[in-house]
Amino acid sequence: MIPDESAPRGRGRSAVRGWLYDRLLSGLTAGWYRAVLTRLPDRARVLDVGIGTGGAVTRCAELVRAKDLRIVGVDIDRDYLERCVSGLSRAGLHEHVSTCLASVYDHRGGPYDAVYFSASLMLLPDPVGALTHAATQLAPTGQMFFTQTFHHRRSRLVEKLKPMIRHVTTIHFGRVTYEDEFRAALVDAGLELVEFVQLKSTRHASACLAVACVQDREQGDLVPFAA
Repeated sequence: MIPDESAPRGRGRSAVRGWLYDRLLSGLTAGWYRAVLTRLPDRARVLDVGIGTGGAVTRCAELVRAKDLRIVGVDIDRDYLERCVSGLSRAGLHEHVSTCLASVYDHRGGPYDAVYFSASLMLLPDPVGALTHAATQLAPTGQMFFTQTFHHRRSRLVEKLKPMIRHVTTIHFGRVTYEDEFRAALVDAGLELVEFVQLKSTRHASACLAVACVQDREQGDLVPFAA
C-alpha cells in the first residue's frame, strides 16, 4: 500500500501507523504472499515492491527459509521499514530478506527471478513506468507477480470515498482499481499475462493473482514457474 506522506512523524505516531498497517493489512496480504511464494523456484531472488512493515513475509517465514529465498523489499516509508527490520529480526529472516528505502522507479538491483507487486501496482502514479523499469531488473527467465483487489463495476461513490480512508487510518489505500486498467498497463509495458486466478471473490470485488513475463516471441510459449 502507499504510505500517507502527509501523516505527522514522531516515534509515537510511527508506532501507531505501523501497528494499524499490520492490523488492517498483514493478515490479508500474508495469504497473497504465500500464494506467490509457493509458485517460486527454490533459491529464487525476489524484489518485493512495497514491502511495508514486512508483516506478510514474516508470517511466511517457514516457507521463505524452506525455499531458501533471497528477498529485497523496497518501500518509500521509513517508519514502515524500521518496523519491518525489527520484525524480520524477530522472525530470524535477516539472512533471507533485506530492505531498501527507495521507490520502484529508482531501485537498481538484481537480476531478479521475480518482481512482486502486492496490491501496489495500480496505486502508483505511473504503473506503466514502474513495470517498464522493473522489467529491466529481471533475469532473462524472470517473471512478475501481482496480487490486487479489482472492483467488478465502476462506482463514483467508492472512487471518491476510498482515498479519504487515509484521514482515519493514516494509510493511503489509493484509488479503486479495475481489471481492464491492469491488463492495459501490462500490454503498454510490453508484458504478457501467463496466469490470472481469483483468490477470493465477493459480490463487489475479487482478489486476484496474476503472473506476467516480458514479451519475447523468440523464446516461444511463456509459462508460469509453477506450470
